[in-house]
Order: sequence, then structure tokens, then C-alpha cells
Amino acid sequence: MIQIDWGHDLPSTKSESLLVVAVAKDDIDGLDQRFGAGVSAALSSASFEGNAGDSFRFSISEPEFQQVMLLGATELDGAAGLRRLAFEAGRAARAAGVVNMVLDVRGYLGADDERTARQIAEGIELAGYAYERYLDEERRKPAKLRNVTVVAPGDADLRRAGTRRGQIIAQAISRARDLGNGPAELVTPTYLAETAGELAAELRGAGHDVSCEVFDVEECERRSMGLYLAVARGSAEPAKFIHMTYKPKRESKGRICLVGKGVTFDSGGYSIKPSDGMLQMKLDMGGAAAVIGAMQGIARLELPYEVHVISAAAENMVSGNAYRLGDVFRASNGKTVEINNTDAEGRLTLADALVFAASLEPDLVIDFATLTGACVVALGPHICGVMTRDDALASEWVAAGERAGEDMWRLPLPKPLMSMLDSKIADLRNTGERAGGALTAGLFLEQFNEGKRWMHVDIAGPAIVDKSFGVNIEGSSGVPVATILEFLSQGIPD
Repeated sequence: MIQIDWGHDLPSTKSESLLVVAVAKDDIDGLDQRFGAGVSAALSSASFEGNAGDSFRFSISEPEFQQVMLLGATELDGAAGLRRLAFEAGRAARAAGVVNMVLDVRGYLGADDERTARQIAEGIELAGYAYERYLDEERRKPAKLRNVTVVAPGDADLRRAGTRRGQIIAQAISRARDLGNGPAELVTPTYLAETAGELAAELRGAGHDVSCEVFDVEECERRSMGLYLAVARGSAEPAKFIHMTYKPKRESKGRICLVGKGVTFDSGGYSIKPSDGMLQMKLDMGGAAAVIGAMQGIARLELPYEVHVISAAAENMVSGNAYRLGDVFRASNGKTVEINNTDAEGRLTLADALVFAASLEPDLVIDFATLTGACVVALGPHICGVMTRDDALASEWVAAGERAGEDMWRLPLPKPLMSMLDSKIADLRNTGERAGGALTAGLFLEQFNEGKRWMHVDIAGPAIVDKSFGVNIEGSSGVPVATILEFLSQGIPD
């Protein structure tokens, strides 16, 4: 973990240091006075205008030799902008091979000392994330960066508290990313269950009340989880139903269930995906990765809710025992479902998981899933789709995402589209027509929330990163861990 300190003034120059300065468009003319004649002209030649994403690097020799990087800071867009600026600074320091970085953000932080410190700390920590399990020693390049001083006015105690919080959140995101980035031959349902158990033991060892139970296939059969088991039966890897529980040290403010889709590899089954579409399907357990990672943050931040993390982990494979188009299966709440697309498997595993969550008598259930390509078509690769009939809940969740630096957008649950899920031989079928595919997926899940307060978050876009954006590099993003922790920290609306 990086040592992050705060100060009101620039510290004395250290060896092996990089000074990173946030610069808006209006600040450019004053840089000659600060760094010497010619800097403004050089920036103009390099087309540096101080916009977000602009950068310029140079060296100065007075008073001591020093590496300097300017980062554009015009109209920083709230939490996402601060996280990204700190992330870019951290990446630059690591690339430069320095031990120390000074980040000068005077004039760019908001009045909330704790929150802005948290966002800066998250960005700095996430800048060092890399999945290196399968790289040889030569390609693993341990970063030299050890110390960061952030220069900004503010309350020192609040800044330190925010830094600690931001580092905890970044570590929870990194835990989720590691699960998502692991190849499917490693991250099987069994591995996912073992990781959840190991995390629970780790948190208990740190004094937190966290437990984990795992149901095997026989126990899931006893509980009549017919939809989940139908998906799992095509794989040689056995299904594992994961249930983690956290209880706060003080009186609980409510019981929350976080349900994550845990399909550790999705071939599409007999509705098989093309090769390109299958390439990233080790990441189809992004929902499970997020809720398991969030559990780490929930416990370490000592949030005031009893939280249950649930994932019906399985692979969706092709074999002689795989489920088929036209089959009918019964869910654990008794509803029957006709299968008209075996590549719509995530909603089947979630259905039984939602019924189980409802049996715990929660105050709120939220499910997270890389569920539909239709959501990516509708909202693009950076925004999560949010579906619920609860206006206050949707409003607070979207606001929490904005504060956390993760984009959310509410989508409707139009009841007339339920007719697309009509079946002549079962209570419903598992997919509707192509149009409105994200919405009918949400409507399908709604049939299994058992009347509990519920929200569905489709993370198919930002959870699986093709092209780096914000603080997210290619692969698993860990979205929406930051929003979960922000949402539970601020309190759930009545």
C-alpha cells in the first residue's frame, strides 16, 4: 500500500521524485513564472490546453533536478474526474520509476475534505493495479513508488480519514478485479467458493463477524433450485452456491442482500456464442466478483448493516448433459420456465438466488449481473443499467454512483413487455424478443423477488473493459464495488 500524506505547501525536493501539477486552461499563462521561461510556449506547441486527459512532461534543474508532469484539470467532472486525475498521476510516477510523487491539486478539490481525499487515494492505489499471476519474473516490474504527498488545503484529520477509506475501497475493487481477470480454468465455481471462504476467515481474523457457507449440488437439489442446476449440469465443474454473512459490531440498521451473477465461464450452451463473443466470458462472473470484493470493504469499513452476499456459481457449457432449447424447469419458488435460449443463463441462476435471498427476510435485495448485451447497446460501455420500481431507491443509488465515480442510469420495467415472456407450456420463458432485451431480462428477474424491495443492476458494459477508461484498464473493472460501499455508507432511503 502506498504511503499517502497531505500538506498545504510543496515539500522540499526529494531524489527520485516526480512532481505532478494539476493545470486548468486559465493557469497556463502563469507556468513560465513558476517553472521558467518557455514552458507556456512548449505547451502550446504540444497542444496542451489543460483539458482532462492532456499531459505534458519536462525536467527542471533549479533548485534541484526534478521531473515534472502537468495534467489537464479544466472542468474536472466530480468524483470520476478526481479519481482519473490521481490515477493518471500514479501511472505516470510508476512509469517514471520514481520512489516519491508530489501531487499538487491546490485549487481543484471541493469543500468535502473526506470525500475528495478518498477519491484521490482510490485513484492513486488503482494506478498500481495489474494482474500478474501468469507473468514471468522478467515481465513483473515491481513499482518503486512508495510515498505520495498530496498538496491541497483542508482539514488534515478529515484528509487522513478519507485516505484510509479510499485505500480500503481500492483494495476491495482490486480483489474483485483479480477474480474477474483470472482465467476460467482457475476461477471455477469451486475456486470462487473457496475464495469467499478464505476471505471470510481473513476478515474474522481481523475481528469482523463474517461467515461463509457453501451449498453443494445435493443441497441445491434439496432446495429445489431447478433453474440454477439446469445451467450448471452441462459442466464437469460442480455448481457451488455461495452465501456470505456480515454482522456489524453495533446495532444493525437493516438486512441487505447483495446477489451477484456467478457464471465463471459462459459458452452460451447449445445457443453457442461465436468465438469472439466467447473470448471474454471468463468475466461473466463480474457480479459475483463485485459482491465478494464489496464484502471485504463492507467489513473493513465496519458499515452498519447486516449484509448477505449470495452467488449461484456455475459454468454454462455444452455436453451430453447440458440443458436444451425447449426444456422446462421449475424454480425454487415453484414457477416453471421454458428455455428458448440457453445463452440467457444468467437470469436462471439469479432467479433461484433471488428466491433464496427473499427467504432471509431482507429489507432490500440488489442483484448485479453482466446480464445483457442489450444494455450495452442502450447505454454504451461505461454505464450500468438500473431497474427498480422504487423511485427513492433508484434516485439514491444513481446519486451514490455519481459520488463514487461510477456511472448509473435508470431504465424502466414496462409491464406490457411481460407478454414477450409468455409461454404456451410453462409459466414463462427465459427470453423475449430482441427489442428491449435488457428490460425483459429485468422483468424476468422481477418474477423471483418474492415481493421484497428489490433493484437490478446490469453491469455488462463497464464490468468488462475492452478499452481503458477512467481508472479502469482492460479486463475486469470491479464495477460497481465503489458504488455499493458508498450507497451502504450513506444510508438506505425509506
